[in-house]
Amino acid sequence: MLEIMRENASGWIVKILFAIIIIVFVFAFGMSGLDNSGDPTVATVNGQTISRAEYEEMFMRASENLRRSNPDLPAGQLRSPEFKQMVLGELISQKLLLGEAEKLGIRASDKEVAAGIAAVPAFKDEKGAFSNDRYQAALREIRMTPAEFEKSYRRDLTMQKVKDAVAASADVSEAQARQLFDWIAEQVRIDYIEILPVDFRNQADVSAAEVKSYYDENQDRFRIPAQTSLRTITFTPENLARFQTVSDDEIKAYFEANKDSMQEPEQIHARHILVAVKSSDSDADKEKAKARIDKIYEEAKAGADFAQLAKDNSDGPSASNGGDLGWFGKGSMVPDFEEAAFALDKGGVSKPVQTRFGWHVIKVEDKKEGTTKTLEEATDEIKTRLAQEKGSDKVNEMLDQATDRLVSGMKLDDIAAELGIEAVATDPMPAQFLAQTFGMSADAAKAVTDLAPGDTYKSPVSINGGYILVEKIEDIPSSVMALDLVRPTIVDTLKSRKGAELAEKEAEKILAELTGPNAKAAAEKYASRIKTGKPFNRQGNTELGQNEPLAQAAFAAKDNNWLKLVYTMPDGGAVVARLNERIPSPDATWKEQKQFWIDQASQNYRNETLAAFMDDLSKNAKVDIARPDILK
Repeated sequence: MLEIMRENASGWIVKILFAIIIIVFVFAFGMSGLDNSGDPTVATVNGQTISRAEYEEMFMRASENLRRSNPDLPAGQLRSPEFKQMVLGELISQKLLLGEAEKLGIRASDKEVAAGIAAVPAFKDEKGAFSNDRYQAALREIRMTPAEFEKSYRRDLTMQKVKDAVAASADVSEAQARQLFDWIAEQVRIDYIEILPVDFRNQADVSAAEVKSYYDENQDRFRIPAQTSLRTITFTPENLARFQTVSDDEIKAYFEANKDSMQEPEQIHARHILVAVKSSDSDADKEKAKARIDKIYEEAKAGADFAQLAKDNSDGPSASNGGDLGWFGKGSMVPDFEEAAFALDKGGVSKPVQTRFGWHVIKVEDKKEGTTKTLEEATDEIKTRLAQEKGSDKVNEMLDQATDRLVSGMKLDDIAAELGIEAVATDPMPAQFLAQTFGMSADAAKAVTDLAPGDTYKSPVSINGGYILVEKIEDIPSSVMALDLVRPTIVDTLKSRKGAELAEKEAEKILAELTGPNAKAAAEKYASRIKTGKPFNRQGNTELGQNEPLAQAAFAAKDNNWLKLVYTMPDGGAVVARLNERIPSPDATWKEQKQFWIDQASQNYRNETLAAFMDDLSKNAKVDIARPDILK
């Protein structure tokens, strides 16, 4: 019976999650206590009435809470038929659960209600004891009387008792949890022959007709979006700095006053290998990590290629780059790492260093001693800084002058000429890139996009670091790139496609030989091409790329015969494979994580059982929607 219920549970998972949300709403806000006896009926559920006032109260509370938690939620989503139907659906579920509670004789007792309310943190004082004053104040805030709240709480507790009774049978045994763990944690290793498309590209001939056909069938791939070009005057310190004059005397005076800031701090160029360790890891895992970093250190100290060691062993994000951290100065890294790194000479390798991230081995590739710049070395930097300061002082003044001229009808080229600055024509760009390119708001970008060619936006537009004046030069409609321009791309695409097809055919030929009457001779023929892969799990994340069908076939294999199909990998390569070995789930991991797996499996089965139960109640219920119009 449980398996049947699980098979029919999937469609209710979302509904159950939504039900939990709504139950929270009701618990937090309750029902208003209005007399609904004379209200129109929205629906009936097995003879129980859902009044319009009851529905509207639930809708209002749900909407209020969603707005509080999602201030940017569009109002239209709360008015959508889907949201209204979900609110009504939860009311129907409540009626079904309460009806079932009545059938089963389940009801929350006065003692259970009192104990539950007393345990609510919001109703407790500083010492953790129930406070009637806080209880009354909290209810006044949500406009409920104690009687209304206690009725609502009793209803919710009663429904929860029904759910608990339904889900109680779903707890799994240790043996069942171990079975699930074994299934998930088991790994396999395969032998394989990989046939790459690149090896067949030279055999793939592409005709002019094929190129034309592909071009005609894939016009959208070669479409240039509609674009616009603008003329702008930019008012930022950086831009106006180009038009400022800075004298040698000003540069010298700044240098004399700021010599201390002209220092170049000591820097090092380093690589590292990280073996990650979390404070929450078990003592056994921490010991394994220490043993692993010690082994890596011994290899590095013996002269192994440090970059390759990092690629093969590091848990850090820089692993793919050989552990390279680039140049950095003091203050850039965590203290323990930094202290060890700066204590090394060029070419030196540190002993294992522990930080909050785990264990590190560090190698210093190069070092730069701290130096103080001369006036000559610092001139360009100082000149730029002083010019930007002058430009910053000029931004508002020059913007005001430019805006006055803009309002009088002058074009941007003329305004720039009078002010001694420059109006710049942009390269054509898609309209959707305006906001990102200039750092303007979406509304300003739309207003600029809507300008007619030749028109000027009549006020300054705020951008990152300042303002711009904008004039539309041209709108360029969408177009398709000429065939001659994209021909090399199409030829390359078709060669890759044909290469993949030829690789698959070659793989099928090899598989036929390996499984045919002369399989022994074929095995000798292809022995040098057979590789043994790294272990992988049922998700199929192999070293060749992710391939779930290959993983399923490998796990389903009863022996080490070649699998019956050729498998295409994400890069287009074709693979012939066979099971090499099964790697059982690690017993030590099970012992460490046993309770987690028992709890997780039990919770999952409880959820599935409850979802199936609600689904069964819904299918067998007599529900009549009397007012479908209010759901539109």
